[in-house]
Amino acid sequence: MLLIVGLHQPVLIMAQSADNDALAPVQATATATTTDSLNLRSGPGLSYAVVSVLPAGTRVDLTGLPDTNGFRAVSYNGQNGWAFGAYLAEDEASPSPNATATTTDSLNLRSGAALTYSVVTVLPAGAIVTLTGQNVNGFRSVTYKGFSGWVFAAYLDFSVTPAPPPPPVTPPVSMGSVTTTSAVNLRTGPGTSFGVIVVVPANSRMMLTGSNVSGFSPVSFNGLAGWVSAAYLNADGTVPEPAGTATATADLNLRSGPATSYAVLTVIPSGRSLTLTGQTSNGFHAVSWNGYSGWAFSSYLAIGSVEPPPPTSEPGAPFDTTNTIVGPSRGSAEQAITFARAVGAVRMDEVERYIREIYRLAPQIGFDPAILVAQSALETDYWRSDWWAIRLNPAGIGVTGDPQENSDSPFFTSGTIAARAQIAHMHAEVFGRSKPLPAELQGVDPTYQRVFEAGWAGTIRTLEDLAGTWAEDDRYAYRIVSRANEIF
Repeated sequence: MLLIVGLHQPVLIMAQSADNDALAPVQATATATTTDSLNLRSGPGLSYAVVSVLPAGTRVDLTGLPDTNGFRAVSYNGQNGWAFGAYLAEDEASPSPNATATTTDSLNLRSGAALTYSVVTVLPAGAIVTLTGQNVNGFRSVTYKGFSGWVFAAYLDFSVTPAPPPPPVTPPVSMGSVTTTSAVNLRTGPGTSFGVIVVVPANSRMMLTGSNVSGFSPVSFNGLAGWVSAAYLNADGTVPEPAGTATATADLNLRSGPATSYAVLTVIPSGRSLTLTGQTSNGFHAVSWNGYSGWAFSSYLAIGSVEPPPPTSEPGAPFDTTNTIVGPSRGSAEQAITFARAVGAVRMDEVERYIREIYRLAPQIGFDPAILVAQSALETDYWRSDWWAIRLNPAGIGVTGDPQENSDSPFFTSGTIAARAQIAHMHAEVFGRSKPLPAELQGVDPTYQRVFEAGWAGTIRTLEDLAGTWAEDDRYAYRIVSRANEIF
């Protein structure tokens, strides 16, 4: 019998509240913003049905009813309900929407109002943003060139009048490609007296846009148009062999030149491998990553190949209750699908979608997909129970043994979403808040928040740890191993 489970995109569980007065239309008295993904319930307690899942950073109206059991009465998109107050930050009075401000430095636009939220994009210094009216934890909600998010208010100047928009720029016409033979200045004009736009690393490929003037070639690099000394270009566009590789040891700004005063081109996530292009300057390495060329601070680079942490089991190793959830992939989607057909799984088209999504996405998180598939086979009686046939619930998500909670457990719209929900729930149990939940998994598990409320987040390492959190069965790990050995 399962306790609680869940994962990814919002799943609406429409249910009648036990307290009709709580859902009656009321007038907002203030507003608040969710600090994490948060269940909107039909009443003030965990036993009430989940009406909706509010994403982190969602603004809700406080309806003024008395707080009950730590829950606050709120209204969101016309839906009234109750949300756990610990995950609500009451908003301060804010200026009228659609005011503007200007960034005073390169500034991260984040998905929520805290440094723990992911970076949506990097705003350059001098960018004019539109304020959308929210002020939480020292962050302001803004929009910029189609992006919406949160920026740290200390780096905003609210007194600057927006400049008129620049005239449209005609894209440059390519006349071939060239490659830099060493680090070289990209200048605003054809001569050393013109200003430097950016320092282009060695071995960077760029587009040639016209004829030489005074020994300088007109080029386009990373969307920037300028002039480069032709003496430092290979006209044939041949890229020399890279100088080596490195790994980012933290989220790392890739800058347009070798100093913090240069603009941020993008942010390289921690753990990503990048190519060293051969130059060092001022404590920075010239690198290329994901189509970008620029400069990264050397202190946050692990030079050379970085050995991954040793796996707890080798690929193909036998299944055992001491296996960790994080580990190399075993088995294959085809093996699991063939087995499911042989045992008479129902809604076989969704079973196949489920298994293929598990084998696509789980390895990206670091999970062994075979363990998740075996868990699902156990929880759904080989995908033949009503939990699967009616709800497409892959692993007892939200099923606790309580009749009301079982009745309110989620329905999933496809095998693909079911797979993401299971992975998201496992992500909460294994990683807690130590590793951000990928965007693809956010909002799909209506019971995701319960893992944190119950104090289980980040506590799971092995199959044996699942007993008492995911399920009450003391032999839960042995039963998963048994299913894995049957399938693979």
